[in-house]
Amino acid sequence: MKKILTAASLAAALAAGGVTMADAQPAENQAKKCAKPKKVGFLVKGTFVSGDATSVTLKVTRANKHALRSGLVTVGSDYTATPKNPAKIRYRNRTGPADAQPTDRVKVKGKVTKLRKGCTDASFSPTAKVRKVIVKG
Repeated sequence: MKKILTAASLAAALAAGGVTMADAQPAENQAKKCAKPKKVGFLVKGTFVSGDATSVTLKVTRANKHALRSGLVTVGSDYTATPKNPAKIRYRNRTGPADAQPTDRVKVKGKVTKLRKGCTDASFSPTAKVRKVIVKG
């Protein structure tokens, strides 16, 4: 009987202590956390539509959850990938954008910004930074 009372009082004390610890988080720490959006990787795959030396347009057939949830990409629509460094566009088994065919597969890798958990910002809009584009013939 004595052990049960001790365990029950210990559990009540821990539960009460946990609630006060969560309530004690300063608002300034929350503001710091929410000031900088989180960057997560995105991957988009599709078929070649058009391209030039600086960008590639593809018809999206697949995308990971980060790309889809950002709202920048939807399956079945066209997406134009423009990497910061145009040398990151690679054409495999093709000589360049003039040689690419509509049946060629395209893979786009990069990062997209998203809000952190617990943060709300009405003016936030996700931005994508394309790192690499691969066109396979």
